[in-house]
Amino acid sequence: MDRRNLLKTLAFSTAAIPLFGSSAGFITKSLEPNALQLKFGNLDLYLFSDGGNVLSDPFPLIAPKETEENFNKARKECYLDQQSIAFSLNILLVKKDNQYILFDTGNGLGKNKNVGRLIEQMQASNIPANLVTDIIITHAHGDHIGGIILPDGTLAFKNAKYYISKTEFDFWMKENNSTIKSILNKIQINLTFIKENDTLFDCIKVEHTPGHTPGQLAFLIQQNGKNLHLKHIADVVHSPILVRYPEWGIKYDQDFDLAVKTRLNILEEAYNKRQLVIAMHLPWPGIGYIGKRDNRYDWIPLSFGSNLKQIEL
Repeated sequence: MDRRNLLKTLAFSTAAIPLFGSSAGFITKSLEPNALQLKFGNLDLYLFSDGGNVLSDPFPLIAPKETEENFNKARKECYLDQQSIAFSLNILLVKKDNQYILFDTGNGLGKNKNVGRLIEQMQASNIPANLVTDIIITHAHGDHIGGIILPDGTLAFKNAKYYISKTEFDFWMKENNSTIKSILNKIQINLTFIKENDTLFDCIKVEHTPGHTPGQLAFLIQQNGKNLHLKHIADVVHSPILVRYPEWGIKYDQDFDLAVKTRLNILEEAYNKRQLVIAMHLPWPGIGYIGKRDNRYDWIPLSFGSNLKQIEL
């Protein structure tokens, strides 16, 4: 099966959502859900865990063009478990005045009980789903938009407006994926198209980061028109291994070579500007810096006390 057909198959199904379905190779062991609150200038930021899973056979899903020997060496370099790799689902919410701006909605509730925990995590932080005013879709893979719809077919966030790249929307509406089309059709009446260099809510600047999908977006968080050096990079990287070896890629990338180019550009900018980055699938809570070690990039998680739930940046 070629990569395009593989991606069509894996992109979304009612039984299995990318990275987090009940497919072979996934250990039925849940990652503990959590929430973290950060103060960022005049913005309140929340990171919620939608859950996650542990992949017992990550090669060659990651680094499909590499040898398994090199892949295992990279695992050691990154101090990762040699038997499995964890994929988290880290969801960002930005509160500005009376606006609650959510970046993606996670996997949603389904057969896999290890994921779909976003709403319960929000409720535990006194943010019920009906408070969400805006939902920014980084891209339309199932683990990013599956939480838009509840199991009964109704909208989970009943008062929200939605934002997505037109390139991303048009791509999926042409694909033979009835589930993604159904979700996008469900929100189309409240959907706004956004593009490179748009500024949303006077605090979020849009950046086009294609490759993983044609219209994937990243977002630079700003305050009073000034960059705060915090960027949400969506699925530009899925693992610390892809920070260390960005050229290796992952099979889920729609355009493999373009995804590598985008990844290198994002990592170099983050390193040079000392940006704090948030990534959807890096180990919880998925926030940290890009450093360098032995002339290669390194993932450096943000340091905070293990019992600290609220920190100021």
